[in-house]
Amino acid sequence: MSTTSIQLPFLRSDGLAQARRRIEKAVSRRREIAVMIVHLRDVESVCASVGHERCRTVLDDFHARLMAIARNEDAVERIDDRKFAVLLSGMSNRAHVGLAAKRIERLAREASGDHGLEPGFTSNIGIALCPAQGREAAELLRFAEIASIDGRNSGTPAEFFEARSADRMFADWGMERRLDSALNGGDLELYFQPKLCLRTNRIAGAEALLRWQEPEIGPISPAVFVELAEATGQIAELTQFAIQNACRRRSESTAAGPDWNVAVNVTPSTIRTPAIVDWVESATRIWNVRPSCLTLEVTESALMEDQQASHAVLTRLREIGARVAIDDFGTGFSSLAYLKQLPADELKIDRSFVVGMHDDPDDYKIVEHVIGLARSFGLSVVAEGVENADVLQELRALGCDYAQGYCIHRPVPFAAFEEFAVSYATPATD
Repeated sequence: MSTTSIQLPFLRSDGLAQARRRIEKAVSRRREIAVMIVHLRDVESVCASVGHERCRTVLDDFHARLMAIARNEDAVERIDDRKFAVLLSGMSNRAHVGLAAKRIERLAREASGDHGLEPGFTSNIGIALCPAQGREAAELLRFAEIASIDGRNSGTPAEFFEARSADRMFADWGMERRLDSALNGGDLELYFQPKLCLRTNRIAGAEALLRWQEPEIGPISPAVFVELAEATGQIAELTQFAIQNACRRRSESTAAGPDWNVAVNVTPSTIRTPAIVDWVESATRIWNVRPSCLTLEVTESALMEDQQASHAVLTRLREIGARVAIDDFGTGFSSLAYLKQLPADELKIDRSFVVGMHDDPDDYKIVEHVIGLARSFGLSVVAEGVENADVLQELRALGCDYAQGYCIHRPVPFAAFEEFAVSYATPATD
């Protein structure tokens, strides 16, 4: 397989972000769902035949038809002109999902035929099932994209994800070699998403997020390369890269004030590795950064896998002065007794609850409860996934400490983060 013949399963758009949030919410409520990536094919030939304006009209009509057949609990998000993410709730049976895919295929043909296009669009659909094949939104979307690529290569209109397809694709693209080259060649970069202090209304820090722009393939999703690094044993190098560069940027910054904190995500396997304490000590020493200016974020579910090992590492990290945040809080199964013993400084409320809290009373109650719970244990609280001003205001009223999300700013390169932090802290002048 040529590395230039197809694109990696990497999606990016506001529509995709919305699809991810919908999936996260469905997963958090323990729903069985099917995630589809729907590609419309032959778009170029149709454009050449009837012109771009008419072609766009047919594409918009297909989108409208897709929206019309969606049930209240389903979701349809447009990723680009010809690609759509579809979430079907309460459908884990392959036969039922297959029938839904056939209906979508017919919609593509009908939209083309009703506008007099012969031949018109055909469709290619990739499908991933939750919880059978995954529970993470990014993972499910990636699996659906892999399935669509597999179906396109085999000539199958609708294809379910199979793990062997992903394994074969990784091997054919030489991804392990590419990641090794990225770690040593400068293709990896940290983006920074600002974290707003709701008490002072100033930028208190940022979450550092890895981005990979592969020279031949293009941008590759963190969901892809982090999993790859885990599978190939490169996760230690990837984590050290993130910690070193987060500390380097923290040492270079003058924009957000002397006390701003940078957070780095740590995988479940890494948080059980005692060597991470040495990595943190080395990075903070090299870049002359106080350990308290670095936060290690680990998911709640990761801590449940091996409590003894992870707690020992977290305790050591806090002993050397680093901070610990529990990410995606609310999606795991922590008891109050467990939370009492948890060596942490901060809880991050999972975005699936924050996104809908303004419109969903149940989500609002969950957020309110977590904030109160954290306060009783002396922990600070970060709400992630803040998408609008109404939610931001509600979080302030509830006494949440920090907020993070597109309402404040999306992840950006370091220079753009610095510029934003300065402008946010500077009072407006007449």
